[in-house]
Amino acid sequence: MYFLLNKGHSINYQLINSIVLGAILELSLSIVSSSVIVYLNKKFAIDDLPFVLIDLIICSLLAMLFILLYRNFHLNTFMKKQNSFHFSLLLSYLYISLFLFMSLIQYFRAYKKLIVGIILFLIIQTILTLLYSLSEIKKQKESLEKELLIKQIDNLKSYTNQLDADQKNMHKFKHDYKNIILSLEELAQSENNSKLKKSLNELTSYSNNYFENTSMNFYKDLEYVANPYIKSLLISKFKTMKTLDINYSFECKSKIKDINMNTFDFIRLLGISIDNAIEEVENNPNGSIGIAIINDDKNISFSIKNSLVHSKLPTIQNMRKEGFSTKKSHSGLGMVNIQNISKKYPNLFINYHKDKGVFYVQIVLTKE
Repeated sequence: MYFLLNKGHSINYQLINSIVLGAILELSLSIVSSSVIVYLNKKFAIDDLPFVLIDLIICSLLAMLFILLYRNFHLNTFMKKQNSFHFSLLLSYLYISLFLFMSLIQYFRAYKKLIVGIILFLIIQTILTLLYSLSEIKKQKESLEKELLIKQIDNLKSYTNQLDADQKNMHKFKHDYKNIILSLEELAQSENNSKLKKSLNELTSYSNNYFENTSMNFYKDLEYVANPYIKSLLISKFKTMKTLDINYSFECKSKIKDINMNTFDFIRLLGISIDNAIEEVENNPNGSIGIAIINDDKNISFSIKNSLVHSKLPTIQNMRKEGFSTKKSHSGLGMVNIQNISKKYPNLFINYHKDKGVFYVQIVLTKE
């Protein structure tokens, strides 16, 4: 059946799982139907023809019930996700176990004694299979999320490398350009050329306005952030703040490369903290965000501050509770996720405080 239905050259675990599941279903229907027949035969005398008809009716009803459950609970989607060798092995084990038990029952003709045991075995095995499947789904989901995050960060990394190169070239051009303009201005002054003076003034005004609005001013000090993942995250957040027209500042005067914790955990930690600040000020025209990184011999400190919109912001203790959010229809899991991450690292310290309409978050990583 597999070779007839498989059109590709690679191993199709989804098809294998579907075939084995069908075999398990056929065997399971036979087991349940047999248990009912054994019970009825014990209570009533049943001839051969009614016996067969009852068996067919029970199997048909159970098959229709399974089809309804398969459609209503979208089990086809579940089967597509279980596209792995381990799940195929698990289903095969379940089928072989059921087949061997049924063979033993028929061989010893111990229908009444073993039929209850086989049903219990079937139920237990089904529960274990479901638990294993749910665990595999969770692992696959985490793996896919991690792969997606790595791809996104790699794309941002390429962008940041190009941006760094463009910024260096822009700095060189800006320096040379200003020297050329100064030389022309001196020449115009010495020759007393009014038209040239006017043109140079207009060009200087235009170029100053252009240089002030280039991206190198928006990403100032990022050249010191040598860690590509942290730099990529910061560029992404700065772009978001620029799009939302949020007034922000960034300061970093020492080189940041290695951090003493898992990079992806730190990216989540820093990302959640900045997102919380953005959510607080995005609808406030006077709101602002300040981010600073300080690197010394003992610690790396990431400081995030934002102006507060809500006059009566809840206490820090309430903000750490699961489900808290100042926004409607929001899960409020940010602070809880930060706490869960911080518990994994004894060298990580996170401090929150608010003062005079400003909320502060300080993330400190010790180097010891």
